Amino acid sequence: MFAAFEKFLGYRHELIGVRLKSATMKVDHMESEVELPELAPFAVSLGLRTASVGSGRAVLTLEPREDLMNRRGVVHGGVLATMVDSAMARASRTVAGVSELGGTTDLHVQYLRPGIGSLRVEAWVEHAAKSMSFCRAEVRNAADELVAVGSASLKLRRASRSAIA
Repeated sequence: MFAAFEKFLGYRHELIGVRLKSATMKVDHMESEVELPELAPFAVSLGLRTASVGSGRAVLTLEPREDLMNRRGVVHGGVLATMVDSAMARASRTVAGVSELGGTTDLHVQYLRPGIGSLRVEAWVEHAAKSMSFCRAEVRNAADELVAVGSASLKLRRASRSAIA
């Protein structure tokens, strides 16, 4: 199953075929506590790390590896898009009553400068309705320069009233 992926990469990545542990982290959200699952396995395989999460916001970091670079030696745009998407998903999970995400329904990323060195993405929920959230995100480098901006709509699944009470 993973042979084609290994052939595409040209080497065997340490996470290929590894079943990642299911884990949660507790996040303070107003008066209640929210359980968040760990980042998706794909995001983990890129090296994304959660720096902070709470109250409709999330910050993730990345120390880029050589295999995440494009031919010009900068972080590939797809990696930046994944950072943006992952951070907005984490921020959306902190909205009160959200039991899980149904997925990203649209994603827009604008690339402003090459992603070089340590990167940090901050995402926030601009608006959360009954079944959708609208988020924005900014990716910055170690010099705090804006590398990319993004926006997305994410499908929300809220817990039933009886489950919240």
